[in-house]
Order: sequence, then structure tokens, then C-alpha cells
Amino acid sequence: MANKATVKIYGQEYTIAGEQSEETIIKIAEYVDEKMRIISRVAGEAGQGNIGILSAINIAEEYFDALAKVEQLTTAKIKLENDSKYYLKMWEDAKQNYVKYQESMKNMESIQKEESSKIEQLQAKCSEYENAFFDLQMENIRLKSELEKSKK
Repeated sequence: MANKATVKIYGQEYTIAGEQSEETIIKIAEYVDEKMRIISRVAGEAGQGNIGILSAINIAEEYFDALAKVEQLTTAKIKLENDSKYYLKMWEDAKQNYVKYQESMKNMESIQKEESSKIEQLQAKCSEYENAFFDLQMENIRLKSELEKSKK
């Protein structure tokens, strides 16, 4: 559905129809009118016949500058999206590595408990052997003493 607006551009009235809203059509017409008035002030009497062309060239230049800016922004957006994907992948990898690390730590804690238990058992055995060795030494000393007594 086409919208219509009656506008005044550089002193002449036009009826413009378009897909844009009436407010947007008026805004565009006001912009063109402003450009034409600026150029007419700069060009003076000598450029009065070319005001429409000069305005169109100025507006086209702005348009192409805007297109270049849009292209720059699009390129930057794509780079940012790719960077975001990269950093999200790194984040996911880091989370997976953290989970693996936690599992590894749990396994190591379990192994440490088992090894600590074995060490305690070995220490208990060592204590038993030390006591038994001490008892044997004492018995050996007693037997030597008896042997010496019996030799006399």
C-alpha cells in the first residue's frame, strides 16, 4: 500500500507516493529541500540551474559514504561474530577441561587415600618388626649373658 504526502522542495510543491510512512516521506523531502537550499547559498546566482544536480551529487556522495560505512560495519560485525564463536569455543573447551580436571582430582584423592592407607599399614608393620627386632635383641643379650654365666 503506497502512502502519499504533499511536500515542498525548493519552493515547489510535489505529491510523493511511496512505501514509506507519510512522516518518513516528509522527512526525506525536507532533507532534499535543505540540501538544495545549502547548495543554492554556496553556488550563488551562477549555479542556480545546477542546484538539483549538485544536490543529487551531494546526496549520492553521502549515500556512498553511508554504504562504505555499512560495509565497514558489516565486516566488523562478521569479525566480531567469528571472534565470539572462537571465544565461546574456547570457553566450552575450558569448561570441559575443568570438568576433566575435577574428575582427575577426585581420582587422585581416591588414590591418595588408598596409598595413605597402605602407608599406615606398612608403618604398623615396621613398628611390629622394630618391636620384634628389639625383643630379639633383648633375648639375644639375655642368652649371651646366660651363656657367659654357664661358661664360668
